[in-house]
Amino acid sequence: MDSEPLHHSTSSITRMSADPRALCVVCGASAIGRNFDAYTCLSCKAFFRRNGYNEQLRYTCRVIGACEITIATRRHCSACRLNKCFRQGMKKELIRSLVAIQNSTASNLYAYQPARALTTMNHLSCSTRLSLSTDDWSLLTNVRNAYEEFCIQPFIQSHQTIPLNITMQPCRTRFKLQRFVDLKYKYLSVLASFIRRVWQFDPVLEQHFNQIKDNLKILLTLNTVELIKSNQLDHTPWEHDRSLFESVLTEQFLRSLDRNLQGYLHLNPYDPLIFKLFLIVLSLTYPLTPLRRKSHYQNEDFHAHPMVLVQHQWFYLTLLWKYVIYRLDSTHAQIYAVRFIQNILRRQTLEADMIDILANRDDHGQLVDLIETGTKL
Repeated sequence: MDSEPLHHSTSSITRMSADPRALCVVCGASAIGRNFDAYTCLSCKAFFRRNGYNEQLRYTCRVIGACEITIATRRHCSACRLNKCFRQGMKKELIRSLVAIQNSTASNLYAYQPARALTTMNHLSCSTRLSLSTDDWSLLTNVRNAYEEFCIQPFIQSHQTIPLNITMQPCRTRFKLQRFVDLKYKYLSVLASFIRRVWQFDPVLEQHFNQIKDNLKILLTLNTVELIKSNQLDHTPWEHDRSLFESVLTEQFLRSLDRNLQGYLHLNPYDPLIFKLFLIVLSLTYPLTPLRRKSHYQNEDFHAHPMVLVQHQWFYLTLLWKYVIYRLDSTHAQIYAVRFIQNILRRQTLEADMIDILANRDDHGQLVDLIETGTKL
């Protein structure tokens, strides 16, 4: 997983996401950010990463060496596409070698000694508590690249089997319900792909995945915002299936879901790294269960948090907090974190409401059965 390093100034990170409507300078598709020192789409980023540094590879144009490169033609001539990448300012020096990528991924993203302290920040010395090291920046780079490769790319590929938009609603009720289940699985599976990639080199964490995979349901809205911000979505998942979602979840519930999503969209400043780190930290919460309204609580309503998850969560929470303070000052970082968590708490309440709505539907449990069998990760 390779891309340009992130250890630049705050303004360089801001520029990556300053214009959500930015276009790829190579083919004109929607850009996902600044890659190898130029705004590009995911496809052109991957193309340059594969070919920009390969001195042994020499493409030859079969025409006159001046092919027009657009979304439709970018795969027709690799020679002219690569030349245009260089003309638009993409730098091969920012491509790391495969060996460096593998070593950095293994050592920086997954392998570390979990802290034994009782709080998030106590295991850091005063001199390093609020500073981001070179290893931290490498870790942030790897997190961002892991999201692009294991969340965004599978999401784009899923459009072939589960399209975002349908021209007309199927007639039979079961088919409508299957569409609802398919969409839910689509968003769950890409989020799970990213989280499991983060855990890939730690078999202990993988053993706990089944225990906390329900957390991902509550993180779907947060991840949907990230897909919107990265130009993979131009609307909410339920916008073009409004009648279907209203028939399943009610119009009032969808309005509440919209408000929750807007709460994330209007957090200022938006930073994709903060969102991705929150996804990791919250996925490690055991369990991030829906907030059910109960008059009395029993002991079984609360679960002991396995220490291995606590330790890993401390690690990523420390990185998150250091990065938030790097982007903001200490006071604004606290305000930002409070607003973020408020949105998470609202989403937990909405998940509890959704469970109640599905359980009380007059379809003899048909939809609940479909969801249980159709969204297993």
